[in-house]
Amino acid sequence: MFQEIEINQQDLKKMKRIELEMLVELDRICRKHEIKYNLCAGTLLGAVRHKGFIPWDDDIDVRMLRSEYKRFCEVCKTELDHTRFFWQTHDTDPGYRWEFGRMLRKGTEYVRVGQETLKQKTGVFIDVFPSDGIPTKLISKKIYYKTAFVCRKILWSPVGARLCEKRWQRIGFRLLSFLPAKLPFFLFDSLASRYDERGAERVCCMGLKSDKNIFNDGEKIQKFGLKREWHTDLIELEFEGHLFWAPKDYDGWLVEAFGSRYMELPPVEKRKIHHTVSSYKLLEE
Repeated sequence: MFQEIEINQQDLKKMKRIELEMLVELDRICRKHEIKYNLCAGTLLGAVRHKGFIPWDDDIDVRMLRSEYKRFCEVCKTELDHTRFFWQTHDTDPGYRWEFGRMLRKGTEYVRVGQETLKQKTGVFIDVFPSDGIPTKLISKKIYYKTAFVCRKILWSPVGARLCEKRWQRIGFRLLSFLPAKLPFFLFDSLASRYDERGAERVCCMGLKSDKNIFNDGEKIQKFGLKREWHTDLIELEFEGHLFWAPKDYDGWLVEAFGSRYMELPPVEKRKIHHTVSSYKLLEE
């Protein structure tokens, strides 16, 4: 249905250099304006285990608490090097359908399988995930997660309408795609305002499914997102020859995210790029 193309090793190295360039720019802005961010997910694992990219990884992920994220969005209007980069959110790009922000490298193209018809700007990017507070009461927590789940499905619906294998799923997502994107964004904003991250012990990015389920050596241990302190108590870690901010308790984060044996390399058959791409274009050298 969709033509997936493979990113060769030479182009993967070029892509990583572009992504590193954007991370350096993000770090410059954040240090200048005292905005706290931290490396997360596979980027954090790469910094700890490889002092850089996981060799077979193809992206960079960054976290900010919602209050820091809002400040970053604001200062990007004047501080970002707009000759090279574009700060992408649903406010700066009406066709963008995700709840988190991205920094794009101008002059590049990067389209994931199933997203060919989305009317959003494309390019090699790094993701910046805002973390919001989580309710403590069980019923409120269930409503919170169900609402976020529905919002993600609405935003993803144009992709699901083309990508899902089962006909009834494609029909369902097709119907959801008629709902305006402003509805889930309104609901996300409402939840973020109601559950302020500044008073929360644990936080999550509502736009990410992975923040709901935390695993330890393959066993699900809880559904409470991430510790807030992992966003505020920071140290510098080396990543590709540069120093970037990361959780001081990076071991605690990585154990929850990848299990206690996170320093061990996965089997060879699992060492592969986890995103599928239908087209890409890099900068000419």
